[in-house]
Amino acid sequence: MPPPRSSNLRPEQLWQAAREPLFWLDPDLRVVWVNPAFETLAGIPADAVVGVSCPAHGPSGEGDAADLAAALSPPPEALAGRAASTAAVFVRPDGARSRRVLAFLPFSDAQGGLLGLLGRVLAADESPSPSEPESEGQRLRVLLMDAREAIRKRYGIDSLVGAGPLHRRLLEQLRVAATVRRPVLFVGEPGVGKRHVARAVHQLGGGDAATLRALDCEALPAAILDRELFVPDDPDAPLARPRLAAADGSSLLIGDLPALPRDLQAKLAAALDDDAGRVRILAVATGDPEAAVRAETLREDLFLALSIFVIHLPSLRDRRDEIPLLAQNFLERLNRRGGGQRSGFTRAAEEVLTSYHWPGNLRELARVVEHAHGRGGASLIAADDLPAAIRGHLAEAYPAPKPPPPRPLDEVLVDVERQLIENALARSRRNKSRAAEILGVSRPRLYRRLKELGFPDVDDEG
Repeated sequence: MPPPRSSNLRPEQLWQAAREPLFWLDPDLRVVWVNPAFETLAGIPADAVVGVSCPAHGPSGEGDAADLAAALSPPPEALAGRAASTAAVFVRPDGARSRRVLAFLPFSDAQGGLLGLLGRVLAADESPSPSEPESEGQRLRVLLMDAREAIRKRYGIDSLVGAGPLHRRLLEQLRVAATVRRPVLFVGEPGVGKRHVARAVHQLGGGDAATLRALDCEALPAAILDRELFVPDDPDAPLARPRLAAADGSSLLIGDLPALPRDLQAKLAAALDDDAGRVRILAVATGDPEAAVRAETLREDLFLALSIFVIHLPSLRDRRDEIPLLAQNFLERLNRRGGGQRSGFTRAAEEVLTSYHWPGNLRELARVVEHAHGRGGASLIAADDLPAAIRGHLAEAYPAPKPPPPRPLDEVLVDVERQLIENALARSRRNKSRAAEILGVSRPRLYRRLKELGFPDVDDEG
C-alpha cells in the first residue's frame, strides 16, 4: 500500500476543498465562511451570507441569505461546548426546499471560551456520528419546523401551526370553506384566534391583504360601521349593499358580530339575501351565538344567514398536547424581532405550560411566552422564567375554573338584563331612545325596566 500523500494545505483550505458542505460560525453566531459545496447546495454565493447572524428561529421561506442563516442556528448543546446535531430546512432562491441534518463541532480556548463552531450539512437520511447526538434543546424547534412543512405541503400556508386531531379537523374545514364564496361564521372562546383563522380562509381562497377589509364592531362607532358596511350610492335601491360590493374576490371580516348595532344587523341580514355582486362575509362571534340570539344581542335572521358554514375553534385546553409546539411558535416570532434569542423551553417549563388551564387561550399563551422571553439570558426558557401565576398551577394537574356558588335563576336573569342594558346605554352614549333600538324594545318598556332595576337618571330625556 502506498503511503498516504502529505498535504501542505492548511485546515481551512482543506475544509474549503471538501466535497461535504461546511460552514464556520464565530462566537457571536455570524457566518465567517462557507465552502463551495455549501454555496452549490444553498444556491447563494459566499459573499452574500458571510457576516450574516444566525437567529434562533426557523427559515421564513424567503430563500435569501438571512433566511439561510436562520437555518444554521446552532443548538444550545453546541453553544455549551458539546458536539450536537439538529435538523433544518434549506430554502433556495428558486423556492426549492430540502430537509437537512446539521452537525456542529464547537471549538473552545484554554479557558473554555467558545472560539467558533464548524458545521457540516448532511442529507436528511444521513446520520451524524455518535459523538454528535441529536439536540434535545432544539427538539421543539425541529417539531415546529416539520409541522410547518407538513401544513405548507398540504394546504399551501404554514401560518396555522398545530399537530393534533382537532387542529387537523380545523384545517380541513378551512380548506373546504376557502373553496366556496359563501359566508363563514367563526365561533370560539376569547383568544382562540378567530380573526387569524378568518384571514387564513381569505388567503387560502386566493385573496391577499389588499382585498380583505376588517371591521371591529366593538371598537368602531355605529356611524363608521354604517358607512363602512353600506354604500349609499343608490338611494332608490330597496336594499343597502355591503361596501366593496364588486365581485373581485374581496372579503369583509366582521368582529365581534353581536356588538354590531341591531339596526345594522338588520341591514346586513337583508343584504345577505341578495347574492348578486357582494363581497364574502367572514364573521366572528365570541362565545355561543345561539345564546346571543336568545339574549337579543344578535338578530336571528342574521345568525341564520351566516350559519351556512360555521367553524368552531377549539380552546387551548382541548389542545393540551400541542401547547409546547404553539409556545415554540410564539417564541420564534419574538426571536424574529431581533434582540435576545431563546432557543426553546426546558422540559420543566413545558410541564408548567401544559398543566395550566389557559382561560385566555392562545392570546394568553403569547403573552406568557413574551414575558418569559424577556427574562434571563439562557438559551432555553426555564420554569422560573414563567410568570408566578402560571407556575402556581403546576401542582394542580389540568385545573378547571372553580364554578361559582349556585344563584337563583331570577337573580341571574336580572344581572344579564342589567348588563345588556348597560352595554346598550354605553354604545348609545346614554341616549335612551337609541338604546331601546339597540335592545329591540320600545322606549316605554326600556324606561319601565330602568326604573325597576334602579338605574340613575331615568327621567333624563337624553
